[in-house]
Amino acid sequence: MIFQTSFYKSKNLLLIEDCEPVRASIKGMLQQIGFDNITTVSDAAQAMQLANKDNFDFILADFDLGAGKNALQFFTELSQQALLRIGCCVLLTSAEPRRLPVLGVIHGAPDAFILKPFSYVELEKRLAKAWSNRVKFRKVYQALRQYNYKTAQLELDPIINAKNSTSLLALRLMAEVLVAEGSYSAALKLYEQVIQQRDFSWARLGQAVATLQIEGFAAAELLLIPLLELDDIRPEALEWLACLYLRQNNIELAIKQLVELLKLDNSHLAAHSVIASSWLWQGQPDESSKYWQKLIQQYRFSAFDQPDYYFALTRIQLEQTLRSKQSDFLTMLKKTVDALAMMPQKLINEQTEPVTAVLRARLMLLQGNIAQAKQQFLQLSAEKVVAEPAAILDMARLAFALGDIKNSEAYLSQLKQFTPQKPDLTGEYQRLSAEFLVKQELQLRTEIRQWNQAGMEQAQAGNIPQAISQLRQAFMFMPCNTALILNFLQTISQLPADRTLKALAKLAMVALEFSNKTAANQQRLEQLLPQLPEMYFD
Repeated sequence: MIFQTSFYKSKNLLLIEDCEPVRASIKGMLQQIGFDNITTVSDAAQAMQLANKDNFDFILADFDLGAGKNALQFFTELSQQALLRIGCCVLLTSAEPRRLPVLGVIHGAPDAFILKPFSYVELEKRLAKAWSNRVKFRKVYQALRQYNYKTAQLELDPIINAKNSTSLLALRLMAEVLVAEGSYSAALKLYEQVIQQRDFSWARLGQAVATLQIEGFAAAELLLIPLLELDDIRPEALEWLACLYLRQNNIELAIKQLVELLKLDNSHLAAHSVIASSWLWQGQPDESSKYWQKLIQQYRFSAFDQPDYYFALTRIQLEQTLRSKQSDFLTMLKKTVDALAMMPQKLINEQTEPVTAVLRARLMLLQGNIAQAKQQFLQLSAEKVVAEPAAILDMARLAFALGDIKNSEAYLSQLKQFTPQKPDLTGEYQRLSAEFLVKQELQLRTEIRQWNQAGMEQAQAGNIPQAISQLRQAFMFMPCNTALILNFLQTISQLPADRTLKALAKLAMVALEFSNKTAANQQRLEQLLPQLPEMYFD
C-alpha cells in the first residue's frame, strides 16, 4: 500500500453503488484499506442530500446509478453548487469504459476512473494518487473557487515547471484558466504548443474554442468539423459547433448540431432549451409549448426534471392568455395557473422561488388581485434576486402592468445590457433569449399604443364592439394605466349593461384604485361614473 492504514482511518468516504452485492464487496475492500467512516447509498438523490450536510474526503461512485443521474452528472451538479470541499477526491467506477469530459477540469473534473473488476490494491493505488494530486492542486482550486484566476496561474506555474506526472494536468488547467479569464489569445498559444508536442484531443478542442472566442469563426469551424469524427470528443465538438453557429445567429445550423448531440446525450439540458426556444424565436409559440410539454412529460419527477421547463411553458401560456379572446380568457388563465402549479415542490429553492413569485404576481393581476401583485413586486424589487433574462422581463412586464413605468424601464435597460457569465452554449442561449425578449417587449409596447389609438378611433366612428375589443387588448397588458382604463370605461358606457363585460368592468374599477390619477383624470372619472350601468358596481 502507498499510504498506511492509519491515514485512511480519519477520512470520511461516501460510496454510491446501486447494486447491493457490489456495494458490500467494495465496502469490504475499503475497510481492508483502512477506512472506518464509510457512508453507503444506492443513488445520486440520496448522495445529494448527504452532500448538503456532510464533508467527505473521498467519494467513490459507480457510473451507472439506475434511474436518474449517472455519477458524472451527479458530480457536475455538486461542482456547480459548490457542495464539494476543495480537497475532496471523486473517483468513478464502471464495468465498461466510459467517456469523461474533454474540457472542464477547471471546474474540478473527477480524479480518476476505475474499470471493474478491481482489487483493493488497485483501488488504494488510485485513492492515494488522487489524494496526492489534490494536495498539490489544493491552492489552485481554492483560488478558482473565488474566481481568482491570477492567483491560480501563479500556483500552477511551479507545478508545470516541475515537469513531473502532474505537469500535464497543470498545463491543461492553465489553458482553461486563461479561457475563463478571457485571455483567449494566450490560451490559444498554449493549446498550440501542446499540440506540437502531442496531439491530445482536449488540446485540439481547446484550440477550436479559443479560436471561436476571438471570433475566428471560419477557422474555428475548420477546427471543429474534423473533431466530429472522433468518438471521444464528438459531443463537445457538436456543442461548440452549435455555439459557433448561434454566435453567428445561424439558428438553423445550430439546431442541426444540437439534434445530433441529443442522439448521444438525450439529457443535455442546454441543447433542449435552445431547441425549444428556437421555435419561439421563429414566431411559433405553439411548437415551443409542445416541446416544453414533451420535456415535462419525459422528465417529470426524474433527476432531470428542471424548473425552466415549467417557467417557459407558463410564460408562453401567459402570453397566449393575455392575447386571448374574452370568451376564452378564463379557460386560458386556468390553464396557465395550472402549468405553474404543476412544478414539483422539490424544484422550489432559493434560486427558483423569486422566479415563481414574479410569475404568480403576473397571474394575480389577471385574477384581479392587484394589491397582492403590487406587494409581491415591491418585495422582489427590494431583494434584487432576479437575474435570468426571462425573469428580468417578467419583472419589467409586472412593473409596466402596475403602472410603474420608471421601474419597468430600469428592468428593460438591465435586460438590454445583459451579458452571459460564460461564453458557452448556455451563455449563447441566454444572449439570444435576452435579445429576443427585448425585441418582443418593444414590439408589444408599440402594439399597446396602436390598440388604444384604434380603439378610440372605432369608438368615435360608433363601432363600439370593435372599440371594446381593441381597448380590452391594451388593458390586458397595461391594467393600471389611468388613461387607458378611462378610455375603456367610457366606451363600454355607450352600451347597455352586458353581463359578458361585468368581470372586465369590475377589474377596471379595481385597477383604478391602484393607478395614479391626475386632477384631469379624476374629473373625467367623476363625469363618467354616473354613465356606467349599476351592474358593473355590484
